Amino acid sequence: MRHGRDSVLMTRRSPLTMFFWILLVFPCPAYGQQALPDLNELAEEALELLNRSRQEAGLDSLKLHKALSMVATRHSQEQAARRRISHYSYEFGLSTERRILISYPNLHRLAENVARNRSVKLLHEALLRSEGHRRNRMDPKFTHVGIGLARTSPVSLYLTEIFVVAPMNGSLGEPVAFYFDASPGSYEQGEGPLVELGTQVITVGRPGPDDPEHWTVKGIDAYQSGDLKSAEKFFQTSLALDPGYRFAKYNLSRVLLETGLPGDAIRLLDELLQDDPTDLDAMVTRGNASILLEDFKTAESIFRAVLVQRLVDAASWYDLGLALEYQDQLSEAESAYRQALHIDPTLVPAQIGLARVTRH
Repeated sequence: MRHGRDSVLMTRRSPLTMFFWILLVFPCPAYGQQALPDLNELAEEALELLNRSRQEAGLDSLKLHKALSMVATRHSQEQAARRRISHYSYEFGLSTERRILISYPNLHRLAENVARNRSVKLLHEALLRSEGHRRNRMDPKFTHVGIGLARTSPVSLYLTEIFVVAPMNGSLGEPVAFYFDASPGSYEQGEGPLVELGTQVITVGRPGPDDPEHWTVKGIDAYQSGDLKSAEKFFQTSLALDPGYRFAKYNLSRVLLETGLPGDAIRLLDELLQDDPTDLDAMVTRGNASILLEDFKTAESIFRAVLVQRLVDAASWYDLGLALEYQDQLSEAESAYRQALHIDPTLVPAQIGLARVTRH
């Protein structure tokens, strides 16, 4: 997943948009009185399972990065303290994306997974079943990962995974900023978290109305509650403050798709792709918009280009099959649907599509 300098926060609600729903699995008693595994050992297990899945898919293993793992651990601790899954830190007043970019301002691509479950194994399996989370984990371009875990009970683990692409020299280098720990509730106590930037110490607070992230966070909350009208308004306000804010622009395009305005969505997506032609998430959404406008040939071309980079992306194979089916290329559509189901046998839209084309 990638969104330029942006983390993935929005969720996919239909076959035409990508699922990024946070995983909430309710715990049940399992451990009894046995000693709990050390969190560092569990992080090592999470990395081993992640890289094993990548190797089985023919991808390179990810390198564990200490500084990214520190941020991931701190974020998991905050989520555990608040009993709430989020990509946004209420202690630091910033999304994880913005926090990472303070530390590594030259990064141009990153993604984050957050989840809660009973064990590392169940976390791993659930993340692989979720198309959006799996896409982050199986992205061939990511090189490094930060992994952090926190626990609220013997059967409740919070996980944060941060994925980044290293610069051309293959090294992230040392972070230019370091966060001090801030205890949960520090804002309520009037204690702003601190960031050491070189020799200067600055206080980071929640973004205010003059910060585009303030309105973007409100837009995401509105989107997740189903209030698309308010979400559109908030994202537009964010872009009025910063017309180049890719994250707000991308999420606004997704809202426009869901409200039946694919032409308006395409205008925003084309701007994103003109700025960064390698933005695969924008390409996927652009392909979905083309299907809605019944421009199936363009959609086919887009999804074929996406699959060159994301060969194990079941959703894109399904979308390609849909574009081919609407062009009456039923044999090729069948092959695309079968490939989607080979990668993810539980993908219901692909099951339905395969049943349609094989009835002919």
